[in-house]
Amino acid sequence: MAAAATYERSRRRATGMVNGSLAYDFGTLERQLDDTGRMDPDLYTPSLEETSADVISRAHAHAKAKVRPAQHLSPVMVLGAAAVAVLMVLVVLSYVELATISNSVVSMRSQVAELETRQVTLLTQYEQAFDLVSVKEQALAAGMSLPSDSQVYYIDLSDPDNAVVYEQDSQGAAQVLEQIWQTILHAVEYFR
Repeated sequence: MAAAATYERSRRRATGMVNGSLAYDFGTLERQLDDTGRMDPDLYTPSLEETSADVISRAHAHAKAKVRPAQHLSPVMVLGAAAVAVLMVLVVLSYVELATISNSVVSMRSQVAELETRQVTLLTQYEQAFDLVSVKEQALAAGMSLPSDSQVYYIDLSDPDNAVVYEQDSQGAAQVLEQIWQTILHAVEYFR
């Protein structure tokens, strides 16, 4: 059957004869399937001649793989790889430290918020404790009263400040040695 179909196609090409419509028939391949569900290879695959490149590639595929000689590692490459590994470890460690610092910042912020709340509470208690009206009521209840005008004294500080410095007579070399000794004692005390 395949030979007859091939003969019919070659005869149509040679004579230029068209039998039916020139439109492409999409169902041709499905109709040509045999009972097993396979088509003849010549119906859907044009025959190709084997080229020299195909022969060479097949020969290479069958050839046994050759072992490459071992290559020597460059010391610069080893040092570069070691440097990259060290830098990667340092980056990971810096990320760990950054995470630790971030956690401490978050905890400190929560502490600051808590302390601000506590400050507001304590200021409220302080203001309630020192309310002038309640202090005046407590003072009057304890028997205290405001001072009279005869009990109030005013001090005038408009005069400039005055100071009197009394100097002792210097005793000469003994006084200088005493000053040096005091300076040494002060220096020792400072650096302690």
